[in-house]
Amino acid sequence: MSVKRFVLGGAAIALVSALSIPASAALAATTKPTIIIGSTNFEEQAIVANLYGDVLQKVGYPVKVEPSLGTRAVVVPALEKNQLDVEPDYAGTLLDYLNSGKVVPAGNNIATAVPALKAKLAKYKVTVLNPAPAIDTNVFAVTKVTADKDHLTTISSLAPYASKIVLGGPPECPTFAGCEPGLKSVYGLKFASFKSLDEAGPLSVAALKNGEVQVVELFSSDGNVVSNNFVALTDNKHLEPADHIIPVIRSSVDTPAVAKALNALSAKLTTAQISKLNLLVTGPQKEAPAAVATAWLKSEGLA
Repeated sequence: MSVKRFVLGGAAIALVSALSIPASAALAATTKPTIIIGSTNFEEQAIVANLYGDVLQKVGYPVKVEPSLGTRAVVVPALEKNQLDVEPDYAGTLLDYLNSGKVVPAGNNIATAVPALKAKLAKYKVTVLNPAPAIDTNVFAVTKVTADKDHLTTISSLAPYASKIVLGGPPECPTFAGCEPGLKSVYGLKFASFKSLDEAGPLSVAALKNGEVQVVELFSSDGNVVSNNFVALTDNKHLEPADHIIPVIRSSVDTPAVAKALNALSAKLTTAQISKLNLLVTGPQKEAPAAVATAWLKSEGLA
């Protein structure tokens, strides 16, 4: 349901032709090619695109970061047409996008999503590198008090309590497969009632904090879980897409040095870490994604 990941776009696709530097021209410009890194138009992707750019600069590659290009319908075709070299994406949802928006069961588990992505992208001479532990997907959260009291760690652990508690979420939750219907069909959960709120926004956060609801749908990495000390219950039956952040890269620039640098970065990028970086950009500080990326890489010894 997250607009930032699921909107496929329409008119914005015309932006593909406006990207300034074709990757083919960059390859001829220097001994090491200029690697063009693009991203969709929301803060988390801009942060990750700058993370990619910084680590590749450290290993000697000239880079050009083109964040906020539009929706996935702009960025992925640009990569396929050799106008971009690298972009951060989300494994499960990208696989669905490449299959004309149809939900692909392989996308619900990262172990099956990665080989399926490689097979689907091969005809464009594009591949994916190692996924990060960081995942940006819909999660069902409870307060820490509730989690400790009822020993809640997974969605399955809600089973003894669901019939007595209220589920909160966006208005479409009662009809969206990844929300109330999925909780019922996959986990067998039937809640006492549902309260319509916003999509992982302030209404949802407030309702969980003040006890209007006992479980609420949020986004795993937008910062609300971390900043409010909520507990995101593990999706142990893979209801949601396995939306781990993953580098999507043209095979022509997938050298051992590039892969090593990006894989080392991905290995350190957890959901908690990207949540904290998101908060620095979207919170009161309003820091620039590029500055946040550079500071974090230095703290991790990667820049």
